[in-house]
Amino acid sequence: MTKQTINIGTIQNDGTGSTLRDAGDLINDNFNEIYTAIGDGTTLNSDVLTASSTHTLTNKSGNISQWTNDTGYITSVSDANITQSGVTQHEAALSITSSQISDLASSTISFTNKTFDANDTGNSISNIEVADLASGVLDTDLTTVSSLDNTLASAKAIKTYVDTIAAAGIHYQDPVRVEAITNLNATYNNGTSGVGATLTNNGTLTAIVIDGITLSTNDRVLVYNQTNAAHNGIYTVTTVGDGATAWVLTRATDADSYGASDPDALGEGDAFFVREGNTGSGELYVMNTEGTITFGTTNINFSQISTLPTFTGGDGIDITGTIFSVDYDDNTINANSGVLQVKNGGITSTQLNGAVRLDILNSSGTIVKTLFGTGT
Repeated sequence: MTKQTINIGTIQNDGTGSTLRDAGDLINDNFNEIYTAIGDGTTLNSDVLTASSTHTLTNKSGNISQWTNDTGYITSVSDANITQSGVTQHEAALSITSSQISDLASSTISFTNKTFDANDTGNSISNIEVADLASGVLDTDLTTVSSLDNTLASAKAIKTYVDTIAAAGIHYQDPVRVEAITNLNATYNNGTSGVGATLTNNGTLTAIVIDGITLSTNDRVLVYNQTNAAHNGIYTVTTVGDGATAWVLTRATDADSYGASDPDALGEGDAFFVREGNTGSGELYVMNTEGTITFGTTNINFSQISTLPTFTGGDGIDITGTIFSVDYDDNTINANSGVLQVKNGGITSTQLNGAVRLDILNSSGTIVKTLFGTGT
């Protein structure tokens, strides 16, 4: 109903205005319209907002800007569509849960110090384009975040990513003396989660010999061919053994726990050079088991990645480490400033005479006379 107006005429008592009854009807109509809209003055209809009341807006549209007093705030918007709307004042953080925020593509919206929660689980909203964010807008400090394997490209690298990249490299560990090229007939004991784990001779009692090398206490051994690959690893000789005692290998202290890129632990990419052995000398092996190793359970695998030439000294040749040297008696031959030479006085005339021989041949090649150093 439109507003009803009482006709009061042009001048007093000119007879053109509404009658008293008609005027009363118009007044009642106006009041009835107001009561219908907002209530009877004691109980207001739920569609009317006041600063001190709580109301639910369902399928309402409009712009919510600011209340006229400081006690009324929007505290949450649930299961709603917000389209081209702005909320400029609210109490604490505004929570928009399970909602659709539409028609923002053509708008410029500022979000300052707001927290987004995708599904009330504390997870941040994904698929946010950050290419045009100003420097410093995105907080990339993830030092307090754990168990995350991905994040924004501009963020600091996370630990699991760094560990994976580091493990993919090669980390040279202390070399081993020999490698066990076949399965060792031995009983395995896992110690304490690998620490102190042992392989004990389960065959004929004898001193330990691997790949043709008789080993000594503390020699390091690469074991990579055990039937149970969880028993593979780097060991040291702790008991040499003999005809009455079993030899014992114990996991090396720098390879009896897991650690990526750790010189005191075993991890993917650790490389071990083999110094001696009839078969393995000069070979380089890398441990390539991915991820965390549980000793006694996880298979520990090694791959050969290179072979260096090895040399054995022959008669008169001595090899010590990387040094090749020639044996000489220092009577006939000596070394002068690193150069081998015939020693002064080392060869006598008698030796020369005895060493010279001259054969005289005829035209058919037959020896007809032989002359020696003495000329006779």
